[in-house]
Amino acid sequence: MTPATSHVADIVTDDGRELYVVTPEGPASGPGVMFLHWFDEAPNANRSQYLEEARELATRGVISVLPQLAFPWQSAPTDTERDLSRIEDEVEFLRRAHRLLIDNPDVDPSRIAVVGHDFGAMYGALVLETIAARCAVLVAPTPRWSDWFLRFWPITSDRFDYMRALSRVDPIVAIPGAGCPLLFQFGSGDFYIAPMTGSELFETAIDPKQILTYDIGHAMDLEQVESDRVAFLIDHLGLD
Repeated sequence: MTPATSHVADIVTDDGRELYVVTPEGPASGPGVMFLHWFDEAPNANRSQYLEEARELATRGVISVLPQLAFPWQSAPTDTERDLSRIEDEVEFLRRAHRLLIDNPDVDPSRIAVVGHDFGAMYGALVLETIAARCAVLVAPTPRWSDWFLRFWPITSDRFDYMRALSRVDPIVAIPGAGCPLLFQFGSGDFYIAPMTGSELFETAIDPKQILTYDIGHAMDLEQVESDRVAFLIDHLGLD
């Protein structure tokens, strides 16, 4: 019997990192999902972005973790050394969030999914290289950090040195190591991501993979986007 409601725990780690953990209200034993939010000035450009989606999945027995990402939300990109270090620190934090999820005795560690949007999807690609996931949904990611950082921030390092240094943590380098079914979701009206940019990342990923495109912009705030994503999770996580 699936629970009717959910519980949201607001957790702060010893080093001050914040995350939500959403669990079914009552006994549960099932899959886990890590939700990674987008970067924007919108009110939901933080760990709350997928909170309602996680609560809905909790009615199907899913336990979710929703970390608050810090870079570049809380500090702007500046130069090669600091930005590379901050990306690596963020990935390490997400590994800890994943560990929090699979250490929960009510979570089946063989049924873990990752969902991310924008920068959250880019971090998701990096995390997938190092964890065992059943499936993942990447919404509006770009192949390289420099696609964003060099375009929108005044980076002080040499442009080409910066691109070369960050290339080892670029999503396009990590995504072939995902090793699980992938759903890519893009908007045909996305001002920031050209169709060929999304296709480049998709083509680099290994099978099985799927790409869906919607008549929407970068916010990807279309009901069909969510319903397709949830259907993908239901299918691959074996949910009722």
